Amino acid sequence: MLNILTTTILAVCAQSTNQLVLTDGSVLEVDKITAETYSEVSYKNGSSTGRKDAADVAEVIHALGHSKLADYAAGVDFMKAGNYNDAVYSFRDVQADEKLLERSTYAWANQHARFREMRCLYALAQFKVVAQKADELIAAVPDTFFYAQALIMKAKSLSNMGDKPGAEATYSMLSDQVASMSLSMRWENEAELGLVLIDSKSNAQSKQRSLQGLAEKNADSYPSVAARARVEVGHAMVDGEEYEKAYNFFTVILEDETSSEAVLASAISGMGDCSYRQALALDSLDGQRPLLENAILDFLTVASVYREHVEFVPRAMFFAGDALKRIGDPNSAKKVASRLKKLFPGSSWKTKLFNELNIK
Repeated sequence: MLNILTTTILAVCAQSTNQLVLTDGSVLEVDKITAETYSEVSYKNGSSTGRKDAADVAEVIHALGHSKLADYAAGVDFMKAGNYNDAVYSFRDVQADEKLLERSTYAWANQHARFREMRCLYALAQFKVVAQKADELIAAVPDTFFYAQALIMKAKSLSNMGDKPGAEATYSMLSDQVASMSLSMRWENEAELGLVLIDSKSNAQSKQRSLQGLAEKNADSYPSVAARARVEVGHAMVDGEEYEKAYNFFTVILEDETSSEAVLASAISGMGDCSYRQALALDSLDGQRPLLENAILDFLTVASVYREHVEFVPRAMFFAGDALKRIGDPNSAKKVASRLKKLFPGSSWKTKLFNELNIK
C-alpha cells in the first residue's frame, strides 16, 4: 500500500516552452511572455502580439532553459520533489540576484520566486511568515500577477493560525479592491468563497446552500471558482454526516474531465474522509477494515499523485497513518509518519500523528 507513497518520480528536463495555462484548462504556448500584471498577461508569437485578461489565466509558466535561471529551475525541481526547505533557499537566491533581475528579460523571476517561496512556506506550515511574505511581494511588485492569489494565501494562513478576524479582514480587503483597482470579479467571488468556508456560525446545511449558490453563480463566467465551490459542497455534506451522499458527489467530480488537479485532490481527500468516518462509526474491526483500507488508498493517492497541492498533503498523510494504525499495521503507519516529518517538519499534522503513534 505504501508503494504509492514512495514511488520515485523520474526527473524531467527543464521547462522548455513559455505557456499560459488558462482557467478553462487549455494551454497556450507562446514564443515570449512580455508582461504579467493583475490586469493582463501579454505575449508574442512570431511577429504578432496578444493578451489575456489575468482573470482568465490560471498559471504563467516560463521557459527555464537558460543557465541564468539555474537557481529558479532548481527551486522548481525541489518543489516537485517535495523538498520545500531547499526550494525556499533557491527562490531567495533568485530574489537576491540583482544582475538577473535588472535585465528586463528576467524581471518576471522576482514575483514568481517570491510567490513560489510563499507556497513552499505554506507547505511547511510557516503561516506567520507566509502572511508577511504576501505583504512583501505586493510591496516589491505592486502590479504583480499574483496580487489576489497572495492575499488569498495570506487569508488562509491567518485562518490556519486561528486569526479568524485577520482572515476575514484580508478577504474583505480583496473584495473591496476589486472595484478600487479594477480587478476581475473573479477575485470578489473567490473572497466570498473564502468567507463562507471560514464561517463557523453556519451549520452544514446552510453552508451547503451558500456553496451551491456560489457554484451556480460562477459556473459560466468563472468555472475555476465554481469548481472549488462545488467540491466544498461535498465537504459540507461530510460535516453534516451525509457520508454516502458525499462519496457519490465526489465520485461525480472525479469523472468530470474538466476538474483541475487541485479539485481532484480535494475530492479524493473527501472520499477518504467519508470512508474513515463511516469506519469509526462501527464497533467491529472486521466492519471497519474495508472502509479504512479504502480511506488509506484515497489519502495516500492525495499524498503521492497530488503532492504538489500541498494544502491537502499533510492532512492526508495524518489520516493515512492513523488508519494504518487502526487496521493493525503500525510499521507502515510509522513509515508514513517518518515521511511526514521529512516533508513537513513544522506541520501540526506531523505532531498530531507522532502523538497518535506514541513516537518521541
